[in-house]
Amino acid sequence: MAFIMMNSDYNVELSRLNQIESVDIPHLENVKMIVKDRVDAHSYEPMIWDHLKTLSDDPQLPDDLTQLRAGNQKADVITSDSTVRIDVEMSNKLDREVRYLKIYRNDRNLSTEKALIYVHGGAYYGGSAEDTLPFLRLLAAKFNGVIYSVDYSIAPEKPYPTAIQDCLSVLMNVCDKHQQISLAGDSAGASIALGVSQLSSNMGVCEIYKHILFYPTIVQGSDYNGPLWNDHLIPINPEQRQTLHNNYTQFKRLDKIMTKYYLNGANYNLSAPLISPMYADPLIFKKVLVMTGEFDPFRLQDEAFVQKIGMAGCEAEYIRYGGLAHAFLNYVGKIPAVEDALIECAEALNS
Repeated sequence: MAFIMMNSDYNVELSRLNQIESVDIPHLENVKMIVKDRVDAHSYEPMIWDHLKTLSDDPQLPDDLTQLRAGNQKADVITSDSTVRIDVEMSNKLDREVRYLKIYRNDRNLSTEKALIYVHGGAYYGGSAEDTLPFLRLLAAKFNGVIYSVDYSIAPEKPYPTAIQDCLSVLMNVCDKHQQISLAGDSAGASIALGVSQLSSNMGVCEIYKHILFYPTIVQGSDYNGPLWNDHLIPINPEQRQTLHNNYTQFKRLDKIMTKYYLNGANYNLSAPLISPMYADPLIFKKVLVMTGEFDPFRLQDEAFVQKIGMAGCEAEYIRYGGLAHAFLNYVGKIPAVEDALIECAEALNS
């Protein structure tokens, strides 16, 4: 596994990040906030910089599903190792057939009290449960419970609200097997997870213990000239400012594309709480941990969301990783901050 192959510099940086404690940030009221900056503060992590520095000043995205999904095909083979087991199972709740992966530590002393339902990212139109295995294997080794990674139906072939219903089916299928169930997801998957939490609460399915959100998509159809997309609010090395702006421009276009495919042309109200969790009743989300990269184009909406949770009197925690951009879980085993985020996730779930 890639995450086992660590050099001394990797371990030193991981140790440094793990020792950083919460700080008081005035503009995020009632939120426990931890800022894990790089030693070279306000600059991109080198691996991410190498990827983003090639962006043009007017980056284009193909509005073509074949191109958008390129390189994101589902793996055919799932293997278990001596540490972590992976089983393929199905849920037929809500008259659906939903495939999911059961991921758990190969340990007879493993507790079955706790469970995590994980929802993969992929802009609503891509991704699979297999995409989560590189980092969920590592999380499973540290989490004293069982992980269920949902292979939900993707848009536009199966548009909103299908993905939310698929994940709710899995939740209903496993809720009687565990005493404490949490929800997690990355990017669009985190948004879907928040939709599942709302339905679970309103339908009386079960109480969600914690919500662990990696760089979530919180608002659909937001004002691209408004404060949630203002990259000038983000401190950065002046030499990298243009690249940050280019990445924000790229994500504004991605946001439009993924909303279009997610809803498949239907004229839904984009401020509906299941579509845009920013507008949900924050009291539903009793305990929330959000983890976002410093230069993620969704950072400002993530901060607005977690502050809303905190102001409602819920337990809100926010961890911001210096130098990281969107989809940083893809760098597991390569960037120490990613492993640190998974350690933070495991500690939150185990507590």
